[in-house]
Amino acid sequence: MRCAVVDVFNEIDPRLSAPLRAAWSKRREEPIDGLPRGVTVVLAGHRAAGKSRLLAPIAYRLGREAIDLDAVLARQRPLHQWVTDDLPSFRAAERAAFQALPRGCVVAVGGGFLASHAPVLSGCVVALVPVTYETYVERLRGDTSRPRLRPNLPIETELREVFTEREALHRAARPTSLVELVMRLERGLRARRVVTAPPEVDVNAFAWRARHQGADLLELRTDLTAPTLDLRPIARALPVLVAERGAPIPQAWASAAQLVDVDLRSGTGSASASLVSFHSPLSLSTAEALAAWAEVPVGARIKHVEPLGELSRGPVLLETQAALIDRFGPERVTVLATGALALPVRALLAARNALDYLAFDATWAAAPGQRVLGDAVREARRARPGVARLAILGAAVAHSRSPRLHAQPFDRLELPAEVELGPVLAALHRTHRGLAITNPFKKRVAEAVGAGQAAVNTLIRTEAGWAAANTDHDGAAAVLEALKVSSVSVLGDGGATEALRVAAQQAGITLMLHSRKDGFEAPLTGTVVWTWPALVEAPPGLRFEGARVAVIAYGPPGREIGRRIRALGGMPLFMGPRWFIAQARRQRALWERAL
Repeated sequence: MRCAVVDVFNEIDPRLSAPLRAAWSKRREEPIDGLPRGVTVVLAGHRAAGKSRLLAPIAYRLGREAIDLDAVLARQRPLHQWVTDDLPSFRAAERAAFQALPRGCVVAVGGGFLASHAPVLSGCVVALVPVTYETYVERLRGDTSRPRLRPNLPIETELREVFTEREALHRAARPTSLVELVMRLERGLRARRVVTAPPEVDVNAFAWRARHQGADLLELRTDLTAPTLDLRPIARALPVLVAERGAPIPQAWASAAQLVDVDLRSGTGSASASLVSFHSPLSLSTAEALAAWAEVPVGARIKHVEPLGELSRGPVLLETQAALIDRFGPERVTVLATGALALPVRALLAARNALDYLAFDATWAAAPGQRVLGDAVREARRARPGVARLAILGAAVAHSRSPRLHAQPFDRLELPAEVELGPVLAALHRTHRGLAITNPFKKRVAEAVGAGQAAVNTLIRTEAGWAAANTDHDGAAAVLEALKVSSVSVLGDGGATEALRVAAQQAGITLMLHSRKDGFEAPLTGTVVWTWPALVEAPPGLRFEGARVAVIAYGPPGREIGRRIRALGGMPLFMGPRWFIAQARRQRALWERAL
């Protein structure tokens, strides 16, 4: 059985094989998402295009069941006779047979299916298998086993009319091209993205926003959402996963949901659940985790959740995931970690999970350790197989734009400010090729890795351990150059201040440092750089008098700092993007060496 992605092009119209290979070769580096697990892949197109020949290699590549819909229908009645005698009955049976197929399979449909039944393909990945008119005619004229569709017409007229009419209907259905399917095969399978509806939101509006941001499923929990909510309009935006958390699942919810999640230990309705969850209160060994799943409802998916504790527990959870997949199959298993340090482990688990539970944005998460939906979407579209991860490490990174700028995969690792950094850095060294360090860890990380500098913002993996650098020096130099001054006051005494000190010394600029402990008896004048993060209030007594105040934060935090500066009598200068881009370019150059 062939399984190399490029071998797909061996099974199509020979007239198209070379140009499609060339198109794939040019486009294969484009950002594109992988194939979601659990979503049906449909091979559609004209009769004699080669759909049945493509079925086996594509299904093999995905590790999914291959189904030829015409073969399913032929078990009911000979197709030639059926199409010839009663085409409307055949179309009705064709539609019903497709709707009865198991989700997540790869199915080759008949030549008229896309033209006749496009609405039932909603939610599937539909790939059009191309064929030239010349090959179409050659194959159909040489195959007498296929029924005539318009026997009252000459064969040449029939073929031309059917081909032309279906071409227009195929374009209207807007299927995926074969080149795009091959690109998605190359990216591989991905977990279905699940976002949980927060409490006290307009769930219908939230579902549409989540859909447009890249979510695949909307989770509604009985402890967060009113049981009177009507799921029918919501399910038009996103398929719904309903989860029993304390209160029982309303019957109307269960009827409208695609997946019904019941706790394994509750004993209430688990026999009819399509997803069974086990939320362990303690970290488990792999043997203990397997024992918890001794009895599972037939066909149900499983979700295994554990508190992570230390990052060193990550390999155990990955081992548990592998063991559960061996027992139940890749389409049925989701393993999650929770806790303050869980995000990097969840990101690794997501590569083999059936479901990936994500926070819609950084403002609210259904469980500690969830990644942001946008980061997961960006990773799926831009990641390359075998590339180790990057991350930004800090206690306030929700606003970070680093994932948008840097190579993927890129994690936002939000850690408690009091975390012990040594074990965290040691564990991440195995999985990440580089780290960006932000507040409040720049000085502590420098000490933890023995950097020989007062503060660092960049770690680069080497065989011997983390190598450290401070590319904030580049950002500070860019800001000071833009300010065009010979002296500047700096508010703060953290890592950014240290970078400004080094850059100013190199540029011959005088720095006047002010910490929060200073009295600020007189207003500050001239040019000032504000380095405190937005979550830190201005110290008592601080005032400005005609001062230009450079803000090195960006996004919403930078705007918040700007409002404070105006209230204190200063004129904010938003320098955050200038600092960020200069230091990020240097970071990227350093990380490339660690590939």
